[in-house]
Amino acid sequence: MRGPALTNVFAFTDRRDEVARFFEEVLGLTSERSHEDSVWFAPGGGATFTVHDREDEPSEWGFVPWFHVSDLAAAFERARSRGASIGEMREGYFFAHDPDGRVLGVRQWQ
Repeated sequence: MRGPALTNVFAFTDRRDEVARFFEEVLGLTSERSHEDSVWFAPGGGATFTVHDREDEPSEWGFVPWFHVSDLAAAFERARSRGASIGEMREGYFFAHDPDGRVLGVRQWQ
């Protein structure tokens, strides 16, 4: 059974290409793959970084860290019991708020 881990950080923006270019030019990140709505950077020994177009979820701006856990249902119930879950369980993931209100995504290890 795998322990919880930070696996991806999403940066949501209305200026995907400009933001992705910033991380390439300033930090030297290497684009791993691009999609119609996102640019994924190769992990350099850490989590994957993704610059993603704004979507309807989550509604907050900024960075959203994604964590993988071994028991998604149990993590969802713990978040719900603390009033931290945002909405319902989606297709294999959910969003939650930490005590300072930052959004995080939680997904099941495959």
